[in-house]
Amino acid sequence: MKKKIKIISICLIALFIVSSLNMTADAIDGREVMERVDDRNTGDSRHALMGMDLIDADGDVRPRVLEVWSQKADLEKDIDNTIMVFHEPSSIKNTRFLQKENDGEDDDQWIYLPDLGRVRRISGGQGGDSFMGSDFTYDDMKSREIDDFEYELLEEDVYNNYETYVVKATPKKPEEEQYAKTISWITKEHYIPVKVEMYDKDSGELYKEMKVKSDIKKIDGIWTVFSTVMENLDSGHKTNLYVKKRDNNYLLEYNSDINNRRFTQQFLKTGR
Repeated sequence: MKKKIKIISICLIALFIVSSLNMTADAIDGREVMERVDDRNTGDSRHALMGMDLIDADGDVRPRVLEVWSQKADLEKDIDNTIMVFHEPSSIKNTRFLQKENDGEDDDQWIYLPDLGRVRRISGGQGGDSFMGSDFTYDDMKSREIDDFEYELLEEDVYNNYETYVVKATPKKPEEEQYAKTISWITKEHYIPVKVEMYDKDSGELYKEMKVKSDIKKIDGIWTVFSTVMENLDSGHKTNLYVKKRDNNYLLEYNSDINNRRFTQQFLKTGR
């Protein structure tokens, strides 16, 4: 089984980030840190109601509400299926997005646009496009094979009161990736990425930053992040993604039963 790296996709899709490993005093290198990130247990399924605030450089906010279901399609191969349904605003209501991970191949992605009344497959050439006007791209949401990158442990650092490892990941095939490199701050206690820097492929300069903006709390025995922000440093535009409440309680479920039909083209098109 090939290991997958899902730092950005996990933060975006459900904000469910967990490690089942304890910190040891043994020497550790960059790849081992990322393997421990990958080895965390995220549950067999996840369900959440989420807010997605699009914030421009002047601070104006366009709020959105979406619901996310994610489930293991293959436990042995660590392959997930995920679907998102947008509820608000009315202009994008019932827009639905489906992603299916593949073992050793690029993930499949489709989007249903109600105004067009049809399902559109996201092609490889659209990977760098914005997802629903946010600062996340379609490629940001995909899983990656750990073997596709070289890793370097740059230093140990304290970020937002968390002891972290700082790891640089450089793609072995730069032509197939949208970033020249990423640098991640990974907590020693949880193996959770609390900050990720993404560097532009053309200029090599820092382009985007993703930061966890909430405390890391244990929900049903699982370490959980409730809010993360992605910022485009060129435009000053930000996307705040966070778990929302329904009936005064956070809608956040692990290991609940999800019908497999929810992850089909039929559900994507009809919502049923």
